[in-house]
Amino acid sequence: MGLLKEELTEEFIESMVDKVISRLGEKFEDLDISLDFIAAALTGTSAVSVGTAQRNAGRYARVARGMSPSDAD
Repeated sequence: MGLLKEELTEEFIESMVDKVISRLGEKFEDLDISLDFIAAALTGTSAVSVGTAQRNAGRYARVARGMSPSDAD
């Protein structure tokens, strides 16, 4: 890797761990938003409604089903 043993300080390792955790957090947020769109498509509601329900009531919030595409005919 090119790093000398003496360059691997505790501060350096903590800094790298913080960067990794930050990047993972961003990816999880992206994934959560994508899942909101999938849930919205399955329930017939909007992704905003799904996200809002989760923020207000937690992960297991119930989302009312909207009108399905077959009901629009």
